[in-house]
Amino acid sequence: MMKIRVLYLFAVVCTALAACRKGEGDRQQAVLSDDPIRFGTPSIKVSRSELNVRAAGPVNEFPSGGDFGVLGYCLANYDGSTELNPTTGPTPWASKAVLCSPHVFYKQQVKYNGTACYYTGTQQRWYEASDYLYTFLAYSPYGDAYYTVEPATQTGIGLPSLTFSMPFSGGDISTLRPIDQIPDAMAAAAVDVSRQDGKVDLSFEHLLAGFNFKVNNYNLTNDLTIHGLRLVGNFYRSLKIRMNQGLEFPSEMFAGTFTFLDGGDDADDVTVEHDKMAERVGGETLMLVSNLGASPDYLGTGIEIQIDYSFMGVRTTGKAFALPGGYLPQGGTIYTIEMNFIGDAFVLNFVVDNNQMWEEGGDSNIKFE
Repeated sequence: MMKIRVLYLFAVVCTALAACRKGEGDRQQAVLSDDPIRFGTPSIKVSRSELNVRAAGPVNEFPSGGDFGVLGYCLANYDGSTELNPTTGPTPWASKAVLCSPHVFYKQQVKYNGTACYYTGTQQRWYEASDYLYTFLAYSPYGDAYYTVEPATQTGIGLPSLTFSMPFSGGDISTLRPIDQIPDAMAAAAVDVSRQDGKVDLSFEHLLAGFNFKVNNYNLTNDLTIHGLRLVGNFYRSLKIRMNQGLEFPSEMFAGTFTFLDGGDDADDVTVEHDKMAERVGGETLMLVSNLGASPDYLGTGIEIQIDYSFMGVRTTGKAFALPGGYLPQGGTIYTIEMNFIGDAFVLNFVVDNNQMWEEGGDSNIKFE
């Protein structure tokens, strides 16, 4: 009798385990279509329809030969599992994001050749179901040199984030920092895209604030010669985008000097004739992290403009000016720092550069939702 009971219980347990395995195996499986996921021509968000495009520096069109990295999402995981749940395909991003992993694309490089976007390797495909909703987060330029991506692996779940870091660290204010090493950092998001859309269209936003220098000589009789022009101090090193939540600014800084004109090289001298002006002095646009929440230290601490100049035969070296404390330079906007020479002294003014403008000035509103 005991032997029969043991055999009976063993049979019940085996039947229950088989039923559990069958239930897990019967979960709906998402079916891939034959259509590859393609990216449309990337655009850049600007507030005007026609803008001047510069040959160098930040631009208002995505550059031919440029690239970007992509995270791609569609299905959420079953709660407490690493298995994808196909029933979440039609669910909007806002409702499934916390359980999503970037299983469609993870740090995928996409290149733009001036006509079309393309990526190499395995061509990812849309799912067969036409009502599935996909979300993409992109960053440019591509690579780990400038961006830290979260989640750290393709199987990681939760809201993604991007941390952009300037290509400098540590140092002191005498450390020379090449302006041309700073990339035009951009990011974009396309939320709740469907297969029926045909392609993924990404509209990028500039993340950094740009700065040019202009010198106005309001003296009516004497010329002004600029020998050296530098921006010196401790600068914010990074910014973090949390998708659906906006920007954060880590406390890390770097120190150094950005040189527009080298005061030790007479070949760099710029002579501004009386009652004339010199635009884009040094010929470069400096891009920096701007943290409006830290105003008046919106670019960092201890920052000053240093200028070497000659006027009426007298040479002045290392004349220093603090940045205006009440101005709020927004990421995604190019500004001109006007140095107005009146009488025998400089007066500073910040203006939005309407001829080379990314977006309207004002409070920062970069937020990817």
